Amino acid sequence: MKIRFRIAGFVVLLLFLGNSLFAQSEKALLWKIVGKGLKEPSYLFGTYHLLNNTYLNEMPQVKQSLATTKGLVVEAVIDSSKLQSMAMMAIMPGKKISDMIAPEEARLVSAELEAWMGVNLAAVDQLKPSSVIVMLGLLYSQKLNAEILKKYPGKPMDVYLASTAKKDHKTVTALETIEQQLNFLYNHFPLEEQARQLAIFVKQKEISERSQVELLEIYMEHDLEKLYHYADSLPKDMGNSDFLLKDRNVNWMKTLPGLMAKESQFIAVGALHLPGPDGLIALLRKQGFTVTPVK
Repeated sequence: MKIRFRIAGFVVLLLFLGNSLFAQSEKALLWKIVGKGLKEPSYLFGTYHLLNNTYLNEMPQVKQSLATTKGLVVEAVIDSSKLQSMAMMAIMPGKKISDMIAPEEARLVSAELEAWMGVNLAAVDQLKPSSVIVMLGLLYSQKLNAEILKKYPGKPMDVYLASTAKKDHKTVTALETIEQQLNFLYNHFPLEEQARQLAIFVKQKEISERSQVELLEIYMEHDLEKLYHYADSLPKDMGNSDFLLKDRNVNWMKTLPGLMAKESQFIAVGALHLPGPDGLIALLRKQGFTVTPVK
């Protein structure tokens, strides 16, 4: 049961990481959206799910922009009463990771779990391999970036924005449910493919560890174009990731224009959803909105 609730905690943290249409040199995490008949400006902000709200003190324009809008849009709203059911979605009854990978790969995975989590593979053997990848990736980011992250105490950025909006009696809209997000993470690939990806993830741990450090560094430079190109340059051995970024962006764009037409919105989603030819900035511009950086 401890492992199940640990999974839920990690999921909470996780869910809360061009072409000519995106050709810009401005470094900004916050973007203003106007045009196409909008009565008031809306804003698009790229978050980093492990950074706490005190980081926003370095960007006063974020709080100022939030204060001017009537609604907040986030990826999902966490319901603490569902933590146990969230954890249960990671379980695969009747199957074991150790039966789906080679013995040597199982030893490597077990050693990595021992080093980072203090448990061996047997303790998580019936978890979906994708959930183990999620846990290890978050641990890499938390521990390797600990010196930076501890400089910014408080609530996770997304949680803070939602609680502030509710306190100010703003409308809070979730683009997805937690169940939908967990389905993306845990059920997109067949279990055997997930197991293959877990083995690769551990074999390439140096790349995984380094990427967690470099992604945060680039985020703190506010350089979305660099962030996009760095993420795009990472090895593709883990399978196509369009379902996590591109496909969700396209789906969100079915909702966002209507929300902004109804009332001004502060849209806060993971920073990697913003840049690139399939990012929200480019998709908004394709629909006729004017999107400009806020410094």
